Amino acid sequence: MDKLNRYRTCVQNLLEQHSQYKAQDEEVENELFFDPIRDHYQLMRIGWKGLSRVYHTVLHFDIKDGKIWLQQNTTDIDVGQELIDMGIPKEDIILGLHPAYKRPYTGYGVA
Repeated sequence: MDKLNRYRTCVQNLLEQHSQYKAQDEEVENELFFDPIRDHYQLMRIGWKGLSRVYHTVLHFDIKDGKIWLQQNTTDIDVGQELIDMGIPKEDIILGLHPAYKRPYTGYGVA
């Protein structure tokens, strides 16, 4: 398997694993969005909590220029470490949720 397809598989597997965590409210569902053509991948929570609408991005990854970009992480889990545990090199993980000037200090890749 080439690098790009391996990265797609790892990101999709990671999101699949995290989608197994169920919201406490029965009216809130986890939804996965995979766009392997444009390399956008998301886990969202969608539904209702009482009278309040829930429409929330939990995790969002993009793959750009051969690197995995973490764009959003609203969990308390270090998903970057989970990618490393899957064999992704640290330098190929970009924390896009941090501004460019902070990325050299994260221990992950820079772009």
